[in-house]
Amino acid sequence: MSGAVHAPGGDPAAAATSVATGRSARAATHAAATAATGAVTRRARDRRRLLRHLTSCWSTQALAAAIELDLPDRLAAGPASAAQLAAACEVSAEALPRLLRALCALGVCREGRDGRFRLTPGGHALRRGDTAEGPSLRAIAQWWAGPMWSLWPELGYSVRTGRSARERVTGRPGYGFLEHQPAHATVFHQAMQAMTALVIDDIVALALWREVAGFVDVGGGSGTLAAAIVQAHPALQGWVLDRADAEGAAGALIRSRGVASRCRFVVGDFFVALPPGRDVYLLKSILHNWSDADAARILSCCARAAEPGARLLLVERVRPGPLRPCDHDLALARTDLNMLCGLGGRERTREEFEALVAAAGFELETVGATGFEFSVLQARRLGGSAVTAPAAPCAPA
Repeated sequence: MSGAVHAPGGDPAAAATSVATGRSARAATHAAATAATGAVTRRARDRRRLLRHLTSCWSTQALAAAIELDLPDRLAAGPASAAQLAAACEVSAEALPRLLRALCALGVCREGRDGRFRLTPGGHALRRGDTAEGPSLRAIAQWWAGPMWSLWPELGYSVRTGRSARERVTGRPGYGFLEHQPAHATVFHQAMQAMTALVIDDIVALALWREVAGFVDVGGGSGTLAAAIVQAHPALQGWVLDRADAEGAAGALIRSRGVASRCRFVVGDFFVALPPGRDVYLLKSILHNWSDADAARILSCCARAAEPGARLLLVERVRPGPLRPCDHDLALARTDLNMLCGLGGRERTREEFEALVAAAGFELETVGATGFEFSVLQARRLGGSAVTAPAAPCAPA
């Protein structure tokens, strides 16, 4: 006997259809309500994310203020109360707890039930010098909160013109402003050293170092990368080419690593001259600083110095297709605009890199990822290829 209940004299099939129709209507209404709620939730989430971006400038300056007061190093010595830290720093006992609470929100320290503040593992990255937890990011915070800070209000100018905001602000092209601001030069080279440390293990581990005898780190700054490569590969000879303002720090670092007999600093200009006849020409975070025309000049100089078969090693961020709101793409968008403001440079796609190196007489062979934001692009100098990129004459170094 069926469990269905039918109206007296009614049609069972019609009743079943009516029930199914009612259920479908209720399901459709529920689905529409769920979709509407989901859309509202997504809109709210998107607005919250946008609001975080709009107001994120505070975190850069909060971290810089913490460094200015040496709070990470003070807390590394042991937990301390806000009053103790205010006395040690000779600052306002009312204002410092507010900065400390902000640093708690940023994951630099945490406040215990006893009211004392303790440095977190992440907070050690803001201490002076590298620690067991990894390389120090202190100089990066100082660079972004200091010399870089005045450039961002000029982003609109760079977008309208395609030109460097820094040149507009300082009146000097390229890195010329560092010549007259030694304090900025020190922070800049320390910041670049910190960025290099994030990928140094990946670069040192490349198989090609076992196949070559000598290399030039073009624009190698303080020599952090070159010294690490030479230290890990005892048969290698390395040369670091950069501006005179990097020579002192590079010499000191190279000597401290015990590789001064195999790693040398050369004062030079990669638009003009490179040491000739080396097996590898390494450029880390160099081409993204410059326009396509200037990048072509740099690669042309590499090609003039390199013999057929020599390697070109580029360590750069490689821009994918459409960017998405994820950490990797946010970092790439940040540095792309940073290059635009700073030097009128840009981040590039694989295809754009391939075209640039081909025009200079190199053939791109491989592109590999690192554990951080960078990729490693390896190319080889073609034999007898014409250098088509416009370049100033490259005299032997």
